[in-house]
Amino acid sequence: MTHIICFGDSITRGENDSEKGGWANRLKAYCMELFLKNRKNEICVFNMGIGGETTEGLVKRFVNEFDTRLLKDGNNIVTLAYGTNDIALLNDKNTVSLEKFRDNLNLCIDHALKQKATVYLINILPILEEESTTKKRAIEDVVKYNDMLLSIAQKQNIHFIDVHSKFNITKEDLLTYDGVHPNAKGHEKAFNLIKEAIFSKSQLTS
Repeated sequence: MTHIICFGDSITRGENDSEKGGWANRLKAYCMELFLKNRKNEICVFNMGIGGETTEGLVKRFVNEFDTRLLKDGNNIVTLAYGTNDIALLNDKNTVSLEKFRDNLNLCIDHALKQKATVYLINILPILEEESTTKKRAIEDVVKYNDMLLSIAQKQNIHFIDVHSKFNITKEDLLTYDGVHPNAKGHEKAFNLIKEAIFSKSQLTS
């Protein structure tokens, strides 16, 4: 058996995907379908996304919620998809500084690795800066925080999933009115990218 525990914000939770409830829920349905077909190697997906969450919120709940869903005798995978709310501007400063963002993620990654889980770090999707109707975000901060995510992945020797570059070319077709959240088509694309990365780099078979 395998547990895939998906931590993130409203994008992981599936906001604005009226068809199937987001990429993590699409992954859950896909894994259920696999099990019903082959009746072996059950893969349970847990959607741990919370709307509006930053890495400050993540560190407060990660150990308890991760350990609760940890398989003692099985394969554990955790995905971390953060940054969209960390970069949001509050009084002309990022809600969570780049250094604190790094430290928060490293704390959670260190704990997961101690539990012998496989960790996947997912970078920040592109934004339509001129369309943002809620929190203000800057494209240059997306780039800066994504560079930090890649650096964390390299230093921690964990998997890195680049969804940003795959979205950036046609982002206008993949994001909703707010310029931040993927639409159903965008969530489907994210699901396929994340599924491909997890299934190609682990013992899982599709």
